[in-house]
Amino acid sequence: MNKERMHRICRFAQLAGLLAVITVSIPGAGRKPYGPREKAFYAADSTVEFVRPGLTITVNQAKIASDGTISVTYTLTDPAGLPLDMTGITTPGVISVSYVAAVLPSNAEEYTTYTTRQQTGAAGSAIDPSSDSGGTLTNLAAGQYQYVFKTKAPSGFDATATHTIGIYGSRNLTVFDLATNYASTTYNFVPNGSKVSKTHDVIRTESCNSCHDQLSFHGGARRGVEMCVLCHNQAMVDTGSGGSLDFKVMVHELHMGEKLPSVAAGSKLVLNGLDFSNVAYPADPGDPRNCETCHSQKTGAAQATAYLTNPTREACGACHNDVNFASGAKHPGGPQIDDNLCANCHFPKGELDFDASITGAHTVLTHRPCSPDSR
Repeated sequence: MNKERMHRICRFAQLAGLLAVITVSIPGAGRKPYGPREKAFYAADSTVEFVRPGLTITVNQAKIASDGTISVTYTLTDPAGLPLDMTGITTPGVISVSYVAAVLPSNAEEYTTYTTRQQTGAAGSAIDPSSDSGGTLTNLAAGQYQYVFKTKAPSGFDATATHTIGIYGSRNLTVFDLATNYASTTYNFVPNGSKVSKTHDVIRTESCNSCHDQLSFHGGARRGVEMCVLCHNQAMVDTGSGGSLDFKVMVHELHMGEKLPSVAAGSKLVLNGLDFSNVAYPADPGDPRNCETCHSQKTGAAQATAYLTNPTREACGACHNDVNFASGAKHPGGPQIDDNLCANCHFPKGELDFDASITGAHTVLTHRPCSPDSR
């Protein structure tokens, strides 16, 4: 074997050894279930094996007694399914948990939240949907807890309607330099024991995550559309500005952002003290008329076509906020005192772009250079 070939073999062996060292020395490389955006991905194996970062909340059962007492049992685990101690004594990290209870009335499509809190701001006071406080927490077993709400369902509550419990929490692992882990979940049930037949399932979180990558707000613990809609219904008001924080109104306004008529006219879009006037629609193409970015027809949402078949003044007026439905100003159809006639003109799809149909009115303009053959 000549010296040149021997030299190449030695160099290859050295490189292979170096690569092997690099591969095993990258902390957390390829480790599941942690991704490269999580600190646990880069932490030492020994730390991860001891701390077991992550938080999963699983509701086991929820009940409402005849006197309105609401209770829920749930389990706290790490991503591997091992139980976690909320106090942080027997497992690393103190866990903080909050609870929401709401009903989806049989004659309505939006939630009514049982758990509320008085909010006060520059625009006045309001009783806004919120989390419960002052309830009773009991440790049933390792990782298993029961919470009895202080808030009670109102007298005469509909035991045949779908009710939903929302739980969101955080696990503080900052002492291990593993940040704070967040999780939330929702649980549907019917108090009389019947099978759940009605849900609020218009937009799935996966549609939102095509842009947000992890839809979460209020510090990160409240995640996903299912959690958001429990509180963000018609009862929620921004006491700072007096505006609506109903989910369909708020989200349409936010995604319009700089193209909102009121903003184009010089006003500001301020929600909860934050200015969203310079927000540009992030989807591709960046046009808020691209409705199916959010209203995807591919997620399997039970009411995915609701925006096509059930137009409302609240949802449409959130984007077209220069329209006055009461007086008919800037509305070719004239005054509208309710939503009963909306679908007569604004049907799902017409024959032409830019007509009064839902899809026609939201035709997205695209600009492509003309080819010689198209002239």
